[in-house]
Amino acid sequence: MLVLTGTSGNLGGGVLQNILEKELIPTSELRISAYNTDAVPAIAKKAGIEVRHGNYEKPETLVSSFTGADTLFLVSYPSVSEERFAHHKAAIDAAKQAGVSHVIYTSLTYGGPTGEDTIAGVMKAHVNTVKYLKGSELTYTIVREASYAEIWSISAGFLQLDDSNKEFDIVVPGNGGNTWASRDELAEATAIIVANKDKYKNQSISLTGPRSTTITEIGTLLQEHTGRKVNVKIVSAEEAIAYHKEHHSLPPEQEFVLESWVSWFKANDRGEGIIVDPAMEKLLGRKPKGLKEMASEIFKVNQKLETTDFENYTK
Repeated sequence: MLVLTGTSGNLGGGVLQNILEKELIPTSELRISAYNTDAVPAIAKKAGIEVRHGNYEKPETLVSSFTGADTLFLVSYPSVSEERFAHHKAAIDAAKQAGVSHVIYTSLTYGGPTGEDTIAGVMKAHVNTVKYLKGSELTYTIVREASYAEIWSISAGFLQLDDSNKEFDIVVPGNGGNTWASRDELAEATAIIVANKDKYKNQSISLTGPRSTTITEIGTLLQEHTGRKVNVKIVSAEEAIAYHKEHHSLPPEQEFVLESWVSWFKANDRGEGIIVDPAMEKLLGRKPKGLKEMASEIFKVNQKLETTDFENYTK
């Protein structure tokens, strides 16, 4: 029995969809654990998958939700706050108490080959979770997901593609590369790993796009696909934070995230996100898409961009 979490989110929902559409795992061997059971995708309910309530803040509900399963697919909790690791820890503890033997956890591709040598703020909870999981005596699989190409704008100074004739200004504190990948393809590859979990016991797998792309290169792609001039301005971390506060790039209640946001650029500048791994191509059986292949889809004028969707950054 496999318990899936995060199925109402982008990654977890995509994994569920691929498992069902490709018939990777019999529905009788699936269960969903969800805080809000009403938000579980209709495709799961239609397939007759059992749904149980599981609340990270009430560990006893997690134990009940996980009992009877041998594997837990733990999608990282969507938060940039301290609660993230606390919730992961609660899930791992509950899995062990419930008799689960194998936990598959989703992390990010920052941190070089191991994922642990990182200065990216977004990785703090991931590093702590992986260390805790590895010390839990449970079998583990770490699926390290590349940055979603669909949310490129977060790393391009929260740019919005309006239909004016103004030049685009990308104001950021670094120009390091990152191996952007399609969120749909990441979900597809992750589903294949989940379905073949025994092949990946006590392993970390990195899922990346086909190449590393810098912010300057994003600017070039954007200019080619919109016909508008793009100015990429690399400034200090302090200047970037001040600029985006002044220009209200984020709602006031989210401006605290800027401190963590600048650390992503510092991490990319030291090469944390540039490693291209062949794993995704092997899993998909085709070349994965990157920003270049997705440009016509993600650089549409007046498309609502996910610039403030920090909670879904790794969801």
